[in-house]
Amino acid sequence: MQSKKRTETQTVLVTDGTNTVALCHVQDTPLSFSYAGTDWEGLTGVLGRNTTTIPMQSLSFYQLDPRVVFIPVTQAEAQRLGGTAYRTSSDPFKFQDAVLVGAQEGYYGECTFQIDLTTPLYVKMDCNSLKGLFGKFNPSRGDLVFSRTGELLGVMVNRTYCMMIKNFNITATFELGQAVRSEQTGETLARLYSLIAKLPYKLQ
Repeated sequence: MQSKKRTETQTVLVTDGTNTVALCHVQDTPLSFSYAGTDWEGLTGVLGRNTTTIPMQSLSFYQLDPRVVFIPVTQAEAQRLGGTAYRTSSDPFKFQDAVLVGAQEGYYGECTFQIDLTTPLYVKMDCNSLKGLFGKFNPSRGDLVFSRTGELLGVMVNRTYCMMIKNFNITATFELGQAVRSEQTGETLARLYSLIAKLPYKLQ
């Protein structure tokens, strides 16, 4: 059985001061994690802003939560795309108040995040703290969380929990184009599915 999938999503450029990536949630790509992962025959993509487009060479999955996808961008490519590359936060816990920005629907608003000692890599959004809303606010996975000073804190993995982005360490990478045929994508996607399945239910 053959099938083709095409998706288009909003991404954001993020830098740690040395490397820059475009960041999104895996649900906003053609890929999906499943018990029997899909072996892809080909996978291509472009990053675009206004009239500028740049072919994607690879994509990687965050080591701490593979639902977060990194697409490497060179310094020259980032300059061609223009716009702002947001810095990762060196100390996400110092910001309790944050700004949540919808990945797809253009809403944003201020909210408070709480530390959950049972999930030290994540912070929990206090849904009762939402204020200063713009647009129809419906927090969902893939939404971005920023400090008031403009640093990227993390990505919502579901409607309640935010995965903090502390570095660009990865657990797997797919080289794009026809090379993806030899990369056993099905096996990798199934492995990543098992990693997510082992998380506490409230983080899935």
